[in-house]
Amino acid sequence: MQQDGKYGVLLLGGHRTHQENYASSFAQDARCRLVAFADEPEAPLERIALARSLAESLDLLFIPDLDTALAREDVHIVSLCTEVERRGRVGAKCAAAGKHVYLDKPMALNPEGTKKIIDAVAKSGVRTQMFSNIHSSWARTMQQALASGHIGELQAIHCDVLFSKGHPGTAPVGEKRIQKPTLERYSFVEAKPEMFDVGVYAVSMVNWLTQKRVQRVFGGTANYFFKEHRDCGLEDFGALVLTLENGITATIVGGRYGWQSHAQGGIRKVHLVGTEATLTFDASANRLEVFAAEPAFEPPTPHPLDPMGMWSSTQAEIKMQPKQQWIDVGSRDDGQREFSAFIDCIENGVESEMNAEFAAHSVEVICAGYRSAASGEVILLN
Repeated sequence: MQQDGKYGVLLLGGHRTHQENYASSFAQDARCRLVAFADEPEAPLERIALARSLAESLDLLFIPDLDTALAREDVHIVSLCTEVERRGRVGAKCAAAGKHVYLDKPMALNPEGTKKIIDAVAKSGVRTQMFSNIHSSWARTMQQALASGHIGELQAIHCDVLFSKGHPGTAPVGEKRIQKPTLERYSFVEAKPEMFDVGVYAVSMVNWLTQKRVQRVFGGTANYFFKEHRDCGLEDFGALVLTLENGITATIVGGRYGWQSHAQGGIRKVHLVGTEATLTFDASANRLEVFAAEPAFEPPTPHPLDPMGMWSSTQAEIKMQPKQQWIDVGSRDDGQREFSAFIDCIENGVESEMNAEFAAHSVEVICAGYRSAASGEVILLN
């Protein structure tokens, strides 16, 4: 039962996670109330300290035992931003406790982790949603264009998502990457596996726009830009060629390529190829370009705990100056729409367009991409 007509939100994950942003987004929705932070007693000590730190900054309680936190009647929603390696187990526990679960992306490390969450949700009947870009004005414009029939029958789709963060130019030149078939570790201070971490935006966008499952996957990974990724055994760039139901071809690129590679946060583009026309959509198309007598953007000094510029708190500590050459027009509310859509689903008793079961397919596809990159073979999905 809601208290004061609001949904109580339990927050898992602290500083140097996306909870820095998600907590604020839930707090901005008038239907929600932040209750507390929590974690498993056996969680890594550093993660517990970071959760306590963010809880203190928001003047919220930290509960050191997740089971105790989940037993609270004033908790209705869990915002899950633990390390990717723990999300399958923790997400399943939250759903089994009867709590609606908002999942950071990717929702789990592998299909085994996604299955744990899906099975728990099937038994409890709670609502879930994984963070994605599908509620942005850019995505909704693409969906409308497809529905209009203007391009005829969809034949192919390509999606680029590349983050312009980090100091590139340090990866060894000419060194061929040897990809392992499975990821054993995801979370590093220095880097993340970018075909997964960034590519999940592209794969989930393709899945959502087409509403078709992927049947065949061919993938490749590389270390083009950053020594940090190479030293962690991770890729900074990945590409996938996908065959979808009905014979639709999809290609995606996901990666990270440096602060000065784009005037904003990076490329987000989709090309739709149909029997009658081809359309290209650029998330940065609606913009003001600023030409003024002011200093050009300078990449920040790398933060020792965040050299890739992933977290709001670390960027604030080094007094990161924003890029101001391109200013978005009409997309300011995109982030808040993502969270409002989830609360709408809970209120109306309907499934999210990016619920756990649907989002799990993105994890399945990307994990197949790693197996393909390791073997050089096309991977068939059931």
